Amino acid sequence: MTNKPSFKTWEKMADEMAQFFILTETQTYVINKLTKLKQGNRLLEDFWSEFVTWKELSGYNQVALVGLFKKGVHLALAQKLVEISQMRNSDSLISSIRRC
Repeated sequence: MTNKPSFKTWEKMADEMAQFFILTETQTYVINKLTKLKQGNRLLEDFWSEFVTWKELSGYNQVALVGLFKKGVHLALAQKLVEISQMRNSDSLISSIRRC
């Protein structure tokens, strides 16, 4: 038994290969956009809107996306997001302990 795909026609193979490479190129483009995306002088809402546009196509998991988001926003905001995240984690831990 082989893992070779069974293409009935040359056209079918060409179509599948084109789809594969188009998707790969698209994902590479999106990843490049996300890694270079910066808030700059824009409002956070505008940055978020562009970020959301690209994130679904990236194939990245949530941890990677959060890292890219923090990297792209203003430093003070990224630091505040980390603080909020730590407070939520602490609150969750305290709540879990209280339930025991």
